[in-house]
Amino acid sequence: MTEHLQKRVDSYVNILADDIGRIQQLLAQVNELANADDPKKVHLLAQQLTTATLDTEWVVVPRQYSQADWYMLALDRLLSFAKVSAYDILTPADREELTLVFPELDVPATFQFEVNQDQNGGAYFKELGTDKRLFYWSLTRKQIFFNAEAITDLLVENFRKKTTVARIRPLVTLLTDFGRYMAATFGYQVDYNILETTDDFLYPLRQKEMPAGILDRLFVLSADSDYFLQAIPNGAGLVLENNVEVRVFYVNDATATDAQRWHFQVIDGKDSVSWLDVLLDYDFIGAWYLVERQYIEVESAPLVFDQDLQEATAHEEAAAKKDTVQPEVLSPQPLTTSEES
Repeated sequence: MTEHLQKRVDSYVNILADDIGRIQQLLAQVNELANADDPKKVHLLAQQLTTATLDTEWVVVPRQYSQADWYMLALDRLLSFAKVSAYDILTPADREELTLVFPELDVPATFQFEVNQDQNGGAYFKELGTDKRLFYWSLTRKQIFFNAEAITDLLVENFRKKTTVARIRPLVTLLTDFGRYMAATFGYQVDYNILETTDDFLYPLRQKEMPAGILDRLFVLSADSDYFLQAIPNGAGLVLENNVEVRVFYVNDATATDAQRWHFQVIDGKDSVSWLDVLLDYDFIGAWYLVERQYIEVESAPLVFDQDLQEATAHEEAAAKKDTVQPEVLSPQPLTTSEES
């Protein structure tokens, strides 16, 4: 064999061996991701796979999972550790692609991940038919940010008009339990916003302008229900079934519109009911909120979900003023039912 041919054959063998080695390494990672029983190992493998590409030179793998699919596979594995099971993953026969569905949900809804292409990385969990991004997930920074606006659009304004709360609930449970599991197991930073269930949580609201008449309109809608709007300091509240209290009120804050910072609060004594639960369970409150959110709505991370960047700037300016301006916080008094009064 001539020296020239020897070099050519050696190069050919080395390139193929290198390509095959890359493929074998990927296969080993995928196999471990699919079968490992250690959540931390699964999380680490998900980090590696969602940021890697199979850059082979000569050996072509015609059917591959995308980075978005690795997020879905990781989600499925982590949900199994969290004991969440009321969903299914569809796998078409003609391509490698993962789509999440809820068998009990009787309205069209399919979910995939969309990889974020900017320098922040991560991916969005979105519903394909509406393009609504329900949450952002960063494996690297250990962050999950829920999108209150998209969740309201999809679950309250869309699904709730077409089906029952019981059929929507598995989706709500998946979102909430996933966030809680990741926070408890890996120390994730999770912005639950509309999904938060803690009694003392004051839902932060985006105020686009002063919501004049907001409580009057709620009073009119509540008049046709079995629940009565009652006055509390700087606002009003309702006592719903199972002694769940809903409060809408403001605190004095010089940095807010008209110096009034509005909040929602949901109290059930068990830290188990969220603002989203209230919107789904009580149609008149859901109808009221869908109208009023043109003025005030539960806030999500503005820089993650492309909300008004001026809002983010306003929050930064407000934080800078805290040394000189101290907002007065008034705690609403507990509501009393008619039986107690």
